[in-house]
Amino acid sequence: MIKKTQKKNAIGLHIIGEISTKNQPRLKSCKSAKNEISHVIKKFSLKELGSFYYQFPKGGFTGVVSLVESHVAIHTWPEFGYLTLDVYLCNYSKDNTKTCKSVFYEISKFFNPIKVIKRLIKR
Repeated sequence: MIKKTQKKNAIGLHIIGEISTKNQPRLKSCKSAKNEISHVIKKFSLKELGSFYYQFPKGGFTGVVSLVESHVAIHTWPEFGYLTLDVYLCNYSKDNTKTCKSVFYEISKFFNPIKVIKRLIKR
């Protein structure tokens, strides 16, 4: 554990979000979300190590992408018009604060949100 006195700058930014949407097809389509997340990761020159997604039989899905810089995780509940999105980027090779915010925004936008609640945690 790093003591607060040892940490000059934040090690990274962790954004935890709850998103409401009426876009049922996007909440149900693991394939399209996987493609969008992969596109966003490439767009911001992040390095993907691997991913795992699971499509639930009744429509929702869950997924996690491991990055050199940390991770992206998503969980959807179409029956509630709801998803959670977790984006954590450490400052491994550069300050990724703006990139973390942009990645969260781009993925959120894909779901046509009507409400976004997010918590930003500096680590």
